[in-house]
Amino acid sequence: MKKYLAIILLMITANVMAASSYSKMFDIVFRNDLHYASYIFIKKAVERGERINDKKSQIVIDTIHPSVFVHDYELDDFVNKDGPLDFPVALRRFFLNDFATAKRKLAGISKKNTMYVESSYILGLIHLTENNQPQAEKYFKRCVRYAATKKRAGIKTEQYISTFKNRCIQQVARISFAQKNHKKALKVLNYVSKIDYIWPRFLLDKAWSYYWSGDNERALGSVVTFQAPLLQRYMVPEANYLRALIYYEMCYFEKAETIYKEFNRNTWNYRKYAKTASRNKLLKFIKSTHEPETPGDKFLYYYLKGYKKDIRYFTYEMAREQLASEIKKLARIRSLSQARIFLNNLYYYHKAIKEDYQDFLKNLANDYYIQIRQMRNAFVKLNLMVSLKKRKKIANNDDSKFKDNIKTLDFDEIKDTEDKYIWNFLGGFWADELGDYAVAIKNKCGSKEDEE
Repeated sequence: MKKYLAIILLMITANVMAASSYSKMFDIVFRNDLHYASYIFIKKAVERGERINDKKSQIVIDTIHPSVFVHDYELDDFVNKDGPLDFPVALRRFFLNDFATAKRKLAGISKKNTMYVESSYILGLIHLTENNQPQAEKYFKRCVRYAATKKRAGIKTEQYISTFKNRCIQQVARISFAQKNHKKALKVLNYVSKIDYIWPRFLLDKAWSYYWSGDNERALGSVVTFQAPLLQRYMVPEANYLRALIYYEMCYFEKAETIYKEFNRNTWNYRKYAKTASRNKLLKFIKSTHEPETPGDKFLYYYLKGYKKDIRYFTYEMAREQLASEIKKLARIRSLSQARIFLNNLYYYHKAIKEDYQDFLKNLANDYYIQIRQMRNAFVKLNLMVSLKKRKKIANNDDSKFKDNIKTLDFDEIKDTEDKYIWNFLGGFWADELGDYAVAIKNKCGSKEDEE
């Protein structure tokens, strides 16, 4: 009851603007855990030039969902005002492609600021966009380094902090990959623990790095790992293509053709479901815990399931819950004009977060459709290459080269590294055992002439 009384007194006081202080009203609202309402008072205080407690304002900014900043056009009035709104302004300018202003605002965020990790990540993205890889790598590494010191706040749980850190690790690895330093990329990716739920998303990055390092056995092991019962939802078209490509290069032609047929049957035939799904349907699927009935809906449901532990999903859920709580509290005193103003703002934030997440899911589905089409083209080319090799072998009366009599390697022939599991994948192993596998099969190509 005292909490609601404090809110009511706040609203009454807010009507007497000449005698009121926005910084004091901010303190009252902050004490009542109304962080989205607190954010409104931060803007009012900065606009008037009042001092706001740095520690409290940082907690609020750290709690607010990024979509609020991206869609808050009022932040455009604070582009030339330094202070607690630097990160919100920078984030909005970043999404408006005003990189110069975004960099200027982010440069003013100190190491002690709770948004230092996120600011480092955005600076890294900006420099990547500007094709400045050394600077981008510097900021992504800074993101990794300072993530260990970041404290949880609101939607920023330990899960969020760990995932954000791993995002930065992935960016560092991809820069090394782009520079063709594949061994360094692998070393960086190995910093992510296998018990981390985001680890499956790094398997494809690792597989390509192994592939370009000439380590086909381990590249194949990485993509085959997606067939583990726990990881099947992470299998993307590119992973299947890489699996077929490796089998082709190791002269298991029938195996490569089989993967192409599986791709057509299990993925290509359902591509239109990804293209035509509505935003509401996608949101329904990712929130659902029940498998749909139709094959096409199942296809989408299991793809989206792989993103259910993504940062975007759990921050969306937590932010909507926090806003719903604040709206419920303020709705009790909606008769006060100031309360109605706050409610209108909170309703807008609530809607912006939902629409942004629906847009994210739609973009995800559209990207999936594009991936499927791109991989189909790549598979067609690969299938043609397989056919040409098979015709060459038949012409030379040597058709044994494309018969898939898989021979397992002597384990001693595979280079020993830490945390590696060797399996021939001919049986039903797994037992939900996740690891960094190498496929123990011999390369059948033999001489260089066979590979041509």
